[in-house]
Amino acid sequence: MSGQPDYDAFISYSHAWDKDIAKAFHNQLQSFDRPWYRPRNLKLFRDETNLAASPHLWSEIERGLSRSRWLVVMASPPAAASPWVRKEIRWWLTHRSADTVLIALTDGTLAWDGARASFDWSRTDALPREETDGAFAEEPRWVDLRWLRSSDQASSADPRLLECVAEFIAPLTGKSKDELIGDHVRQHRRTIRWVQATVGVLALLLLIAVAGGIMANSQRNSARAQTLLAQSRQLVAEASPIRDAQPGLASQLLVQAYRLAPTAEAVGALVESSSLPRLIRGSGSVRASAYSSQGLLAVTDESLRLFRPDPLRLSATLALDSPADAVAFSPDGRLLATRSPGGTVRLLDVPAGGRPAILSVAATGAGSTEALAFTRDGRLIVIAETGGAVFDLREPAHPSLVGELPDAAVAVSPQGDLIVTDEPEEASLKVWRLSGTARLSHLSTVDAPAHVYFSLANNVAFSPNGRMLAAGGGDNRVRVWDIADPSRPSPRPELFTRSRDGVDTVCFSPDGHTLATGYSDGSVELWDVADPLRPRSGARLTGHTSTVGGLAFSPDGQTLASVAGAPRGSDGSGPEDTTVRLWAVAGSERSSVLTTLPTHGTFPPSFSPDSVLLATGGEPTTVWKVGGEEAPRLMSTVETYDSQGQAAAFGPEGRTLFTGLPMAAWDMADAAHPRRLTPEVGRPGGTQSISVNPALPLLAAGGEFGRPVRLWDVSERRRHKVLGTLDGVATEAQALAFSPDGALLAARTRKGTVQLWQVAPGTRPQPSGTIGTGRGKATALAFSPHGRTLLVGDGSGALATWDVSRPGRPKLEGTSDRHSDAIRGLAVHPGGTLAATAGVEGLIRLWDIADPGHPLEVTSLSSGGLYPFATLGFSPDGRLLAAAGELGTRLWTVDRKAILQRLCAESPRITPDQWSQYLPDRPYDPPCA
Repeated sequence: MSGQPDYDAFISYSHAWDKDIAKAFHNQLQSFDRPWYRPRNLKLFRDETNLAASPHLWSEIERGLSRSRWLVVMASPPAAASPWVRKEIRWWLTHRSADTVLIALTDGTLAWDGARASFDWSRTDALPREETDGAFAEEPRWVDLRWLRSSDQASSADPRLLECVAEFIAPLTGKSKDELIGDHVRQHRRTIRWVQATVGVLALLLLIAVAGGIMANSQRNSARAQTLLAQSRQLVAEASPIRDAQPGLASQLLVQAYRLAPTAEAVGALVESSSLPRLIRGSGSVRASAYSSQGLLAVTDESLRLFRPDPLRLSATLALDSPADAVAFSPDGRLLATRSPGGTVRLLDVPAGGRPAILSVAATGAGSTEALAFTRDGRLIVIAETGGAVFDLREPAHPSLVGELPDAAVAVSPQGDLIVTDEPEEASLKVWRLSGTARLSHLSTVDAPAHVYFSLANNVAFSPNGRMLAAGGGDNRVRVWDIADPSRPSPRPELFTRSRDGVDTVCFSPDGHTLATGYSDGSVELWDVADPLRPRSGARLTGHTSTVGGLAFSPDGQTLASVAGAPRGSDGSGPEDTTVRLWAVAGSERSSVLTTLPTHGTFPPSFSPDSVLLATGGEPTTVWKVGGEEAPRLMSTVETYDSQGQAAAFGPEGRTLFTGLPMAAWDMADAAHPRRLTPEVGRPGGTQSISVNPALPLLAAGGEFGRPVRLWDVSERRRHKVLGTLDGVATEAQALAFSPDGALLAARTRKGTVQLWQVAPGTRPQPSGTIGTGRGKATALAFSPHGRTLLVGDGSGALATWDVSRPGRPKLEGTSDRHSDAIRGLAVHPGGTLAATAGVEGLIRLWDIADPGHPLEVTSLSSGGLYPFATLGFSPDGRLLAAAGELGTRLWTVDRKAILQRLCAESPRITPDQWSQYLPDRPYDPPCA
């Protein structure tokens, strides 16, 4: 066999798991960027397509391997166990280079261990270890196709599939991904224009015939609608690759996509748009930023500007004699310090909601300031190029100089008792004890990282509790030490970054569990250091066009501010970035979460009918104010009857909160001071689940440890009566649901089926109908607002819709099985077209259920990592989605109108040139005009 290979790629996959997906993906690869009238662009080998019946199967497969340039592995646990897949991989790695292997992850997990330069086999289950361990010198190229679980999803209009197909075709063709997508989009536009022209001609011909006029008009309208759908999906796809570099333009494209057609892709992108970075543009070079304990953000460029969060808005501007290159808030947020390159330190009073006022001005000598730090004992420590200073601020209007620091000081502990100095000649960092009189006593020395171009002071940071010290360097590593005993620092595993030009800045989150690192290529990397012995790399944030010179976390750790410093390159060349980017994060991952409430427990969240209050079960049971423009705040806690927590639910009138067993009622007229209405009767216990009837004075509640589920009459606020016991009903968190009219109760039985009950005040519940769930036992239930449809999540991860308009004869309407494990949480939006599910595996998915017969996934919410065993609830006004889990209660904004208004307010209007680039066939009509 001589000459060039006959095939561009050989597709290896598991017939048991990926047969349909491999076929669909094969077709998409061959049809990508190909007009309908041309032959296929790529020649691919797949056994079902290329092999005829033969007694020598392996010989034929081996011949196909030898005639192929690349190997595409559809990776999954079944593929890892398949002897044929393992044999094909073994042949390839024996005869070809591992650099010609492309991986498509269809199920399971792939985890790369950068320290070992190999896969982390404690978590990787999608590749055979025996064949691939040590085969790759660096992390191989792989694409996540776990979302593609059926051939019906392989639509060329799906932006996710567009991205994935381009990832594979790029190495096969030698073209860049951006070039491929651009060619594909242009070809798609030509096709749309061809369709439009064809439809126009057909419509004109049909209009000539009177008998066919009505049909022609209908077809034309349908074609227009399909065109709008295609253009909407196309804009969503085009917004994805520019979301970090050009978030303003991406926002405008998303608004226009929804304006053209509210497709599932557009709705999902709107809900996820909170993960787009928000920009603060500077008037000239942005020099520094800092958060106060109250969430106020200070930004210095040619002036000092203060911003309030959520929604982000300018609070005050103060002109400065000279630009400040460092800024810091006192622990209580009332004092703000700035320092200019000439050595002038200003202290400002920052009253709540008022304009900052200068209290005093002090001089510390020449040289640019590297950092400012307030200590908890009320002192201000200044670190500068030519030395540092310590000020006593007990009288802010008259600061007194306590002492001076050596030239090489680079970091101060939050407590103000430790100083780190850089000793470049000794290639070390020294830790010193700082006394109240600013005297230094040497405690220990550690090996220092190599210097980088940008400020070393930004490269060394203490954790908020002062127990950890991190230092980045020019060798692309971050060294970490445990300095609980500063006289004996203990090294922890180093972080091997993705940077090629060194680490320019490091910053710990307020809880110390996340470390952010900034690089000269304009990117930021997040690290999970909750366990310092096992640090894990998280999200990579890109978009800056200059070196990241500063990082700052908000007090709640849910926002990271990154400041661009010098232009890229040690010579200061390259474009200058004059922006501050605000990233929504959750731990070491990006997030689209509005906020996270510090709650405990996985009990279903319950909103008051006016959507102002949110009750979260657990230990303790808490009530939060989530209505209005201000950030959510804790209003009160109510008595909890079990150490494991309890469920809680608002009554339909909104003034009563129900908890515990026997049933307890609380008057919430004054949410800050709940008042118990019912007397304590018997031994109280925890409640596993509560479902309140929206139309009748009834509720169903079940305890834990096998306690039965009972139906209660709560018409009297101070005295409740048991109407009956629901025999055989389970007590899972979201396994009870009343219909909107209150006449029907759905309950999951211990056998895993769903029992429907007729209920009415003053009477015992009567069984009506039963729903069998097929593959898995029912785990979560929710009615649609109109009451005709019941949504059922089961233990296999499937979501089913049932027509229960005739309770005695329920009828299955549709089903989808996107979750890989049991559905634990389930909720339906009050609008009736949107639903949310939470799987035990930790994913939260949104669904379009406008057509109950075909539930369509809208998006998988980015919540900052997995969120297992969560329960869900929509606010009655349709504005918020709440997910309660062990990591707190997370809130998403799902109100499309509010999201569109926010995107328009936070992004500049799309320009005519940009419009002509993305919508060349439509007249200029900006969506936010």
